[in-house]
Amino acid sequence: MSSSKILPMQYPIITSWQWVANSFAVLDNYPETEPWIMNHFIQLQLTTNPGWISAYVDFFRTPVFEYCPWLFHQHLKRETVRFINEDICAFIVDCINLNNYIYGVFDQAFFVQGHDRLPHDLFIYGYDLERRVFHAADFTFTGKYSFAEVPFEQLEKAYHAIEGEDDWLYSGKGGLSLISFNDSIGYEFNISNLAEQLEGFLTGHNCFEKSREMTHRTNPCVYGLGVYDQLIENLIKIQNKEQGADYRPFHVLCDHKALMLRRIPFLEQHGYLKPGTNLAERYQSLENDALLCRNFLIKYMVTEQSSIIDKIITNIRKIRNEEEEQIKILLSNLVIA
Repeated sequence: MSSSKILPMQYPIITSWQWVANSFAVLDNYPETEPWIMNHFIQLQLTTNPGWISAYVDFFRTPVFEYCPWLFHQHLKRETVRFINEDICAFIVDCINLNNYIYGVFDQAFFVQGHDRLPHDLFIYGYDLERRVFHAADFTFTGKYSFAEVPFEQLEKAYHAIEGEDDWLYSGKGGLSLISFNDSIGYEFNISNLAEQLEGFLTGHNCFEKSREMTHRTNPCVYGLGVYDQLIENLIKIQNKEQGADYRPFHVLCDHKALMLRRIPFLEQHGYLKPGTNLAERYQSLENDALLCRNFLIKYMVTEQSSIIDKIITNIRKIRNEEEEQIKILLSNLVIA
């Protein structure tokens, strides 16, 4: 047996949140997954979470590990993991040797300084027995999604330090997920499904609501263009010191535009979109505006200058109106057999 193994990982185009960054870091190694990716990650969702510094903005939470046909997902209780092997490091090594990525919650205060407790999800994709380190991906190491090495001893302590409500993975189910690439099923792109999601973006309707097994339990949400309206309300609260500032919702907007920029040429190349729409150029402008909003918010977090919030609100209104127009153009130029 080799003393080391690293499973395929690419730095993902989408880095808003751990679940979606991990998904893209795996799937982007395999070009055949592109039709599935292009059929998902379209709808935006804003969830009001009492106790959070701000509202939670994300792509609609498609349970990727559970429902993506290209991924084989096994979810184990911690008691089951312990029954298989009480040595968590040996268990993880064995799983990687079987081409499984490992996803779970660990107390990352054992990895980074300055925290007494830090229960956070971690994605493990390799190991080196000689150096006794795991290769892992997370936001904790540098403040943005990054790849790092975690010593066996630290990971073992971090795993066993998680108990009870700290193990919050999958809405409180907890445990460990084993994820491997599966090429036995395949996926056929569905243009009608994409059109339905785009229409839902315009109307603020969650078209997945009819498939309740595809959703996680959440607090009240708004969708699509309604996300921009709610963000403006939140920005006014930030300006009035009624709510804390958080740049992450605006990073999600940047990621959403980046993925739309990837989706447009896919649709054109496969004959689903009529040529000559100039949508890519227009979405590039939207991505630039979203990036400007994110950078303005970061600047506000340092300076607390009220005028910066006014600039963000102006840009959010601009993005909302422009994206509404571009999605209508996109829908009117789709080729649906």
